[in-house]
Amino acid sequence: MKKLLRAIYTVPVFISLGQVLFSMSRVDWLEPASLRMARFYAGLVHWTYGRRPQTTARELANEWNRLMPRPRSAFPVVNIEDDTAFVEIHVACPLRGTGNAEACWRAMEFDRALVAGSGGRLVVMESQSVTGGSCCKLAIRPAGSDIDDLPAAHPRWRNS
Repeated sequence: MKKLLRAIYTVPVFISLGQVLFSMSRVDWLEPASLRMARFYAGLVHWTYGRRPQTTARELANEWNRLMPRPRSAFPVVNIEDDTAFVEIHVACPLRGTGNAEACWRAMEFDRALVAGSGGRLVVMESQSVTGGSCCKLAIRPAGSDIDDLPAAHPRWRNS
């Protein structure tokens, strides 16, 4: 089963399967279910690829990239500064340009769960849903690190 999941875990399949999650994330009263689904997807990825705890921002960013679908070049690590790794998502988000940062926060539970499972925290600083841009900009820090100095696409990122 793991071999099959590794073979099909590509960006187009990821987005197709994620359509249900993205649709659910747009509906406020479905938040508990959408968060559970995102965590389930992250758990499936951890089961398929293994969970590797990391301690530094660089290690956490590389691990997040390893757990993303192929081609992983769509999820580059763009900079490392002290205890913060800056990464981007260069995949057209179904929420792009909707202005719905709340839905983005819900859908990004998948990424938060991937990073948390490796020992880190993730914050979306710029969301395609808000900017309408071609990529999302994220920051990754080790768990327990303060994130209050990072710009956030939505206030709920402060409590993530």
